[in-house]
Amino acid sequence: MPGLDVAWVGMNVPALDTGGRPWVWEVVTPSQYESSSRLQEDPLVLAVAQDTVVADINHHDHSGPIMRMQVPVRQAPDAISVITGLDPSSPWSIQLEAGWTVQALGSAAQCWIDRECLGTARLETPEPQLAPHQLYQLHPAIDIESAAFDRLLTLDPDDAAVVTSLLASVHEALQPYR
Repeated sequence: MPGLDVAWVGMNVPALDTGGRPWVWEVVTPSQYESSSRLQEDPLVLAVAQDTVVADINHHDHSGPIMRMQVPVRQAPDAISVITGLDPSSPWSIQLEAGWTVQALGSAAQCWIDRECLGTARLETPEPQLAPHQLYQLHPAIDIESAAFDRLLTLDPDDAAVVTSLLASVHEALQPYR
């Protein structure tokens, strides 16, 4: 839809009654789906396993995250322990949240389309590719986009070291789930 920063798919499935709702899929985890008969009866609900963890590195002097990192995982952990070495009174904190990659959502949507539209529509899920000049290697297993790297360079060197260390700690803690 023009003017929106999210991708929308328009299709017509005359046999499906949405009950007057707009054509928007609701995405839930498989356990949420299994625990609710309302979700199971709703034709616009997609049950998709979470396949990424997003880490927000925050500082109490800033309103938003200083840095965000997305780590793809085979299975999102229920809980994770990140050893940071931060003093409890430190102004730095980490917030972890499980979510879905575009690929996981695209695959689930295509399965739904194949089931409801008998395979007549193809959903194109973009695979974002960054040019080599837009990436830097922050850690042997962590590539960082140039814009995020520029943000890191605006920090005081000690703060930049803390952020880099926290990102590496999160990445290492998620290694068993990758």
